[in-house]
Amino acid sequence: MKIVIIGASHGGIAAAMSLCKLTSKNEVYLIDKKPLHALGYISSGVNLHFQNIIQELTEVTTDVQPLIDLGVNILTERQVMDIDPKNHKLFLEYEDQEEIFSYDKLILAMGSSPTAVNTIIDAENVFTYKGLEESQYVLDSLEKAQQIVIFGAGYIGLELANVLAATGREIHLIDNMPMILSRYFDSDMIEEVQDSLNVQGIHFYPNEFLIDYQAVDNKVNKVCLLSKTIEADTVIFPSQAQPNTGFLRDKVALNEDDTVIVNDYLQTSEQDIYAIGDIVPITYSKTAHVFMPLVTRAVHMARAAALSLIGHAIPFDRENKVSATKIMDYFLGSVGVTEEEAPFLDMDVSSIQTEVCLTPTYIAQQKIAKVKLIYQKDTMEIIGAQLVSKEHLLQDLNLLSALIQHKTTILDLAVENFCFVPQYTPLFHYLNELAFQVLQQTSD
Repeated sequence: MKIVIIGASHGGIAAAMSLCKLTSKNEVYLIDKKPLHALGYISSGVNLHFQNIIQELTEVTTDVQPLIDLGVNILTERQVMDIDPKNHKLFLEYEDQEEIFSYDKLILAMGSSPTAVNTIIDAENVFTYKGLEESQYVLDSLEKAQQIVIFGAGYIGLELANVLAATGREIHLIDNMPMILSRYFDSDMIEEVQDSLNVQGIHFYPNEFLIDYQAVDNKVNKVCLLSKTIEADTVIFPSQAQPNTGFLRDKVALNEDDTVIVNDYLQTSEQDIYAIGDIVPITYSKTAHVFMPLVTRAVHMARAAALSLIGHAIPFDRENKVSATKIMDYFLGSVGVTEEEAPFLDMDVSSIQTEVCLTPTYIAQQKIAKVKLIYQKDTMEIIGAQLVSKEHLLQDLNLLSALIQHKTTILDLAVENFCFVPQYTPLFHYLNELAFQVLQQTSD
């Protein structure tokens, strides 16, 4: 069977590698418009550079040799112009020539691209970035800049602001929402972190919009917001993105935002075409979905699609989303639905939020976390959770993701059998205690 994957970012690479590791019976082709040296670039490379974790951005691209050793056929600098699902053909552009390429099964993994910033501000020192080449331009500008304006307080914008502020630069972070990370955290969970930004040297402007700008010699030197004007050496729009699905219109079923409609097994409206990664939205129902690019989700979708293609069909949970970051001294983790977004998804939810002690009371140095569980009112199924702590709680976040994926209820969680080790843990895990508190409240 000839399996072709369009897109050699994280999802496409994971799909190709998974397919070849599972069986050697198939021909696997990976097609991408980027050059070989730029494949699989981690878009937070700029942040890693300013943290002195890497010196060159090329350090966080993918080494393609393991893929080649596994038998993946990599075709780079080829732009897919069109597809013919009926005849299982792709139409590629390569060196100004058209190529026709056939397939038996097709995986769409084109990811997303930043929206062109020249539609917002057309100037030399205004950037958006995701790939290696754009990131290098951004890095060159940031190295010389002292006053940096960042539009968007999602993960990308906040993480960039955090690492740049640590280098002594003056950072202005602007968002049209009242809180940072508003797509991932409720206000009551993130307020403490937001209040700490100014101490770090990050000026945060909530509920603000760009209304104008001033430029000299095609370089922005001031941006004008609703309430004030800010001087700028470099302006970044890190969070504007759109799915790369233009050539799919009228070929497979798309949502109104050009994301791809798939079933539980990641098949599109065409049986032999699968879709993974950013182009597949978080999907709650036939009428409720959210476009939210997440690398974690892309690579796990890739593995699920690979298993289905070789005969181990497994459904993928398209509702669940899990993400985390470290800002200043805080670990921030979020999974599933937030309480504030639930009404927009026609979900009737309740929640419990409290500060918990992660260690036994007899341990001198206490470890604390703020924890929130969101659950359906009628079934008490847990559908969301958030963690904020100065402790590293990634494994707890992964545990919560698994509990949500397996549709665990508050009643289940109250008696979940977590391990007790007296040197490290209280008698009951804090998640047991949170669930039990809910049951106490509902029993009154």
